[in-house]
Amino acid sequence: MTHDCSFVADGATLADGLALYLHIPYCTSRCSYCDFNAHVLPQGQSDPFAPYAQALVADILDQEAALVSTIFWGGGTPSLMPVEALQTIVSALREKFDFHPDLENSIEMNPGTEVSKKYERYLELGINRLSIGAQSFHQEHLELVGRIHSGADIERAVREGRCAGFENISLDLIYGFPQQTVSQWKETLSRALALEPNHLSVYQLTVEPSTRLQTQLAAGDLVLPPEDDMIEMDDWAVECLLAEGYRRYEVSNWAKPGWECRHNLRYWSDKPYLGLGCGGVSYVNGWRFERIKAPVYYQRAMEVGRSPIVFAERRDRDGILKDHLMMGLRVDGGVDADQLCARYQGLTTEHLDSFFQRLPRAWWCRDGDRFSLTRKGWDFHSDVTMELMNVMFSFS
Repeated sequence: MTHDCSFVADGATLADGLALYLHIPYCTSRCSYCDFNAHVLPQGQSDPFAPYAQALVADILDQEAALVSTIFWGGGTPSLMPVEALQTIVSALREKFDFHPDLENSIEMNPGTEVSKKYERYLELGINRLSIGAQSFHQEHLELVGRIHSGADIERAVREGRCAGFENISLDLIYGFPQQTVSQWKETLSRALALEPNHLSVYQLTVEPSTRLQTQLAAGDLVLPPEDDMIEMDDWAVECLLAEGYRRYEVSNWAKPGWECRHNLRYWSDKPYLGLGCGGVSYVNGWRFERIKAPVYYQRAMEVGRSPIVFAERRDRDGILKDHLMMGLRVDGGVDADQLCARYQGLTTEHLDSFFQRLPRAWWCRDGDRFSLTRKGWDFHSDVTMELMNVMFSFS
C-alpha cells in the first residue's frame, strides 16, 4: 500500500533523526477549554483502542525506514490506552524504524487515569519521559473546566512514577482560570515545585473559538481574572522558576539544565517531524500534510488501504522561511542569520534586520548575527507572528 505524500527519507534533513508523534485520540471527557483533536470514548464499545491500534500499526508499517530520535505519544489521553495496545504499536515501530541510542520517548498522561500498574510496563516498552497534565492543584479550577483528577492525584502520579524509575517528569500548568486569584496561582506553583519536576510547561489559559469555555464566558457565566492579575501571575512564575534553577528555554517551557524537551525543540528548530494517527500533522522534505481527524474514518481508510492524508501542501521558500522564523523566535537564543542565509540563497542579514526594525525595539535584540526576542517580545509573540505574515522577503 502506497500513500500519496508518504514519508521519504532525506539524508540532508534527516541525518540526526526524525521526530515522531503518535496521536491517541480518546479521553474519558472533554475539557471545556480543549480544541485539540480529542474524542470522548465511544459508548457501547468494549475496547475502542484495539481497532485504533491496528490502524496505527498499518500507518506505521506503510512508512519508509528511518532513524527516530524522539517519540511523543499525545492526545487525547494516551495513558488510557491499555498496555497491550501500546505494546502492539511499539512492536511495529521497532520493525519499521531504527531508534536513536539516546531516544527521548514521552507519553502524555492524565493523573486521574489508573496508571500506577502501567509505569513499569512503560519503561519496559522504552517510554522514558512522563508529561503529566496537572493544570492546577485547586479542585474548584479543575472541576470548572472538566478535569477528572485532583491535586492529590498529581502528587501520587509523580511519586509513583519516580518510584517506578522515571527520571524525566514534566508537569503542565495553566494560570488564568476564571475567578482564579494570584494567591491561588502561587500555591499551585509552590505545590508543583515541591514535586521537583525536571520540566514545566506553563501556559496562560487560552480561550479558543467554539469551545464550551468560550460559550460560558460569552454568556457571562464565568469571568476571567483581571489583566493586572494575569500579569502578576506571569511575573511571579518567571521570578519563582528562575529562583528554583529552571531555565526558560521557550515561550511557555522551563527546564532544569539538560532536561529540555528534545521532541518539541525539533519542532521549534524547523527539523522534520512525522505525525501518525488521526489528525497527525507532518513536515518532511518541504511537504506539510495532515491525516483524517475522525478516528472512525481514519481506521476505515487504513483497513481498506486508502491514504489517510486529507491535506498536503508544498511550502515555497518564503513560507518555509517565515515558519522557521516564527518557530525559532519562540526559543531562547532565537535564530542564527548565518545559518538562515546559508539555507536560503539570496537571503541576507540585512533582509532580516529590516524585518526586526519593523517591531518595537523593546521586543527584540541582536547579538552579532543572532536575532532573538526579549521577554517582552515573547509576551507579544503572536503580534510578531502577525507582522511576519505581512512581510514578503525579497530574495532570489
